[in-house]
Amino acid sequence: NMRDSGLDISYALRKEAIAEKRASWRKATENGFKVGTYEELIPQADLVVNLTPDKQHSDVVRTVQPLMKDGAALGYSHGFNIVEVGEQIRKDITVVMVAPKCPGTEVREEYKRGFGVPTLIAVHPENDPKGEGMAIAKAWAAATGGHRAGVLESSFVAEVKSDLMGEQTILCGMLQAGSLLCFDKLVEEGTDPAYAEKLIQFGWETITEALKQGGITLMMDRLSNPAKLRAYALSEQLKEIMAPLFQKHMDDIISGEFSSGMMADWANDDKKLLTWREETGKTAFETAPQ
Repeated sequence: NMRDSGLDISYALRKEAIAEKRASWRKATENGFKVGTYEELIPQADLVVNLTPDKQHSDVVRTVQPLMKDGAALGYSHGFNIVEVGEQIRKDITVVMVAPKCPGTEVREEYKRGFGVPTLIAVHPENDPKGEGMAIAKAWAAATGGHRAGVLESSFVAEVKSDLMGEQTILCGMLQAGSLLCFDKLVEEGTDPAYAEKLIQFGWETITEALKQGGITLMMDRLSNPAKLRAYALSEQLKEIMAPLFQKHMDDIISGEFSSGMMADWANDDKKLLTWREETGKTAFETAPQ
């Protein structure tokens, strides 16, 4: 998107990725980008955008900082490294964030159709030596197409805390629990597992698309009137049950307790994460016939 908006974009990869022609190198070169090593490209860059996984941020940032020219800018799409890890950035470097509120694949697809996705922007106040951070963030967001959908000024702290809560509890946490519970109940009542799985998968897709386009009102309009009444009553029960759970999780995020636990798992080779992933992969929902 940034290249198609007129910016000069290059991909900095590790020497090994280039020498071994790994997937990252293949994708970049196949799409016509200039690719080089950190040592070749970082010293020339006005803006260095760190789009690596959170777990790798510290190693990457500590590697590229000495290579960045004086007065350059460092960009993030998620502020965990700054807020939770407490990464210290060289004082002459401007630190900004542009955080589209959807996966990168959708950012690209929306751009290609002439639109964009809602995007948060922020400047790290301790790293804005020339007062140019907000202008850089706005320009970067516009280059991704975000301005066509809406760009909201945020902060590193607000983005991190809301992103953690949204992804874990509201989005994936709710969908995972709902999918497994509904599937198990359907199968228990005699529904074919393959049918039950597809019913849930495509049901979520239809309902969430309506929610995206027109809020709860449009989503509920996809239901019959009796179903609407029952859904409302059930939602009231669920809110009462789940509100304390949501509040506890949010408290853990705000206090940093959640992040401390996650970083401890990083240091333990992601043992908890991999165990949970393996357990989920063995559920009846995941192993249902296709």
